[in-house]
Amino acid sequence: MYAVVKDDKIILPLKYDIKKDLVDIDPKRVLELLGVPHKLVSNEYVVIEKEWEKALRVSLGFYEKNFDIHHLLKKIDEHKSVLENVNKISEVKLRDKSGLFIGSRMGRPEKAKMRKLTGSPHVLFPVGGEGGRLRCFQSSCEAGKIKSDFSVFYCEKCNKRTIYPVCEDCDSETRELWYCSRCGEIKEKCVKKDHKCVRYNNIDLDINHYVAKAIEKLNLNSMPPLVKGVRGTSNKTHFPENLIKGILRAAHNIYVNKDGTTRYDMTEAPITHFKPKEIGTSIERLRELGYEKDICGNELIDKDQILELKCQDLVLPSCPESTDEGADVVLFRLTKFIDDLLVKLYKLNPFYNLNDKKDLAGHLVICLSPHTAAGIIGRIIGFSKTQGFYAHPLLHCAMRRDADGDEAGIMLLMDAFLNFSRGLLGDHRGATQDEPIVLSSVLIPSEVDDMVFDMDTCWKYPLEFYEACLEYKHPSEVKIETFRSRLKTDAEYEGLGFTHNTNDINAGVRCSSYKTIPTMEEKVFGQMELAEKIRAVDEADVAALIINRHFLRDIKGNLRKFSQQEFRCVKCNEKFRRPPLKGICTKCSGKLIFTVSEGFIMKYLVPSMSLAKKYELPAYLRQDLELTKHRIESMFGKDKERQEGLGRWFG
Repeated sequence: MYAVVKDDKIILPLKYDIKKDLVDIDPKRVLELLGVPHKLVSNEYVVIEKEWEKALRVSLGFYEKNFDIHHLLKKIDEHKSVLENVNKISEVKLRDKSGLFIGSRMGRPEKAKMRKLTGSPHVLFPVGGEGGRLRCFQSSCEAGKIKSDFSVFYCEKCNKRTIYPVCEDCDSETRELWYCSRCGEIKEKCVKKDHKCVRYNNIDLDINHYVAKAIEKLNLNSMPPLVKGVRGTSNKTHFPENLIKGILRAAHNIYVNKDGTTRYDMTEAPITHFKPKEIGTSIERLRELGYEKDICGNELIDKDQILELKCQDLVLPSCPESTDEGADVVLFRLTKFIDDLLVKLYKLNPFYNLNDKKDLAGHLVICLSPHTAAGIIGRIIGFSKTQGFYAHPLLHCAMRRDADGDEAGIMLLMDAFLNFSRGLLGDHRGATQDEPIVLSSVLIPSEVDDMVFDMDTCWKYPLEFYEACLEYKHPSEVKIETFRSRLKTDAEYEGLGFTHNTNDINAGVRCSSYKTIPTMEEKVFGQMELAEKIRAVDEADVAALIINRHFLRDIKGNLRKFSQQEFRCVKCNEKFRRPPLKGICTKCSGKLIFTVSEGFIMKYLVPSMSLAKKYELPAYLRQDLELTKHRIESMFGKDKERQEGLGRWFG
């Protein structure tokens, strides 16, 4: 006997011969390949216990009789599949576990972070060339002025021009002025025919005056260490935000989007049910928000009870492993900014008055997806430890998304009411995309994207479903309850079912290593290490895909960009199509550098060639890499010969 069954355990010695003419086999490796949980005892025995022991005995046909390896081997037919052979000896008929396998490429890594425009500005106020490389007001103040396009207003009380619709000196409303290019004057709108007037003019603005007035109104001694603006405004009238907003945003460490709000972007994930323990919100607060009973109709008293998510409620991300700040941290700071703005600029009472990040539960946001101009109101009920934007499938589809890993964003509703302005948006086609031009307050299920109508809503799948799967029948031949049958009935908002429970949505990998590993070299090394360990993966094929789909395209693309690149000033960030004859910046005499460097082109060449050599990739691919290398050497010259082992990249 080669296996001992004792006290509901199967004990296997690590080394033995089945027959004298057979080589030794490793029982532990066999169990690993079968996926049977087991443990090693004293490096001599492998032990299978509990329910796994019973399952293995049933599968091998010795649940109620002694194990006989010779009897088992006689029943094995090498011409039949593994499943057919197992079913010849198993006391329970087993089905194919997977049926069909579908391979797919890795999608983009998860995302949950505050949106930032180029340069990470705090305010949509131009700093011009005087803002320097950092586009900051500190540099502009040192220059004393900003030369840029500004809208023009006139304050009758102070008898002076300003750039704000409300005078920064006396707080009275100003009236619009126009610039006539034919007359060359700033005045009331010109009534002469063929005279084109615009609401802005290119002027030298005394920035120190506006900064001083902003600091005075905020009752500060000085500005924050760094307040960043934009190079220039892109809206039709070149209307800037009030500088006070930028100073307050910098003080609270938040950034502005192109519409004047602060946006938080996330990867979408659908959810219909949750447990209080998963979202970090207290039982008392959830009851206040309308979650009084669980899915079984019991009063909510425990953090492990399952609740059905209301269709306009959201669970936002707050992942401790992520390198980016969670939505709770960002939104909490944003509420402080809004309260300060209401008090110090608008002379009103604060709105949020939050003491803790958990107090965000119950507050409203606008949910919006890219390439649309219609937002929908959502309510925060808690925060998960993932990087997913958890919301009801109906809400995802109301944003015209199918919730399969797309990206969407949110903004606080009060932020939009105070700071969103269509007048800040660019004067070009598509400027209003990804902006809440239209807002829906109530979700109507029959009016969302119809993809969600085919979502099944039953609590369990019928036997006919599994039998149809075995026969590969068309889905239309199986009747399963879907959301479509609930439309325009009392059941369209609640009562949705699910088939499999989850202990905790926060379990598992919450932040992929692709985000945390710093260099591409380490990322590729980790991917190849996994490819070598996973039996279902051909590591040579993976290496070829990495080179063909990523490295080679990147190298050739950057090589082409090198010949078409611009030159950049390190001091003022001015760009030149060709370097000036005197070899320095014509604006500030700063040093000029490449925007595409040799290292930028070469960074993937060595790892590509190392991969090709290590995994003996096809000759055509290796020759393609060699030709690319010769093209690079012909442009930059050939480095001196040096010996570098493969271990430098892939040990």
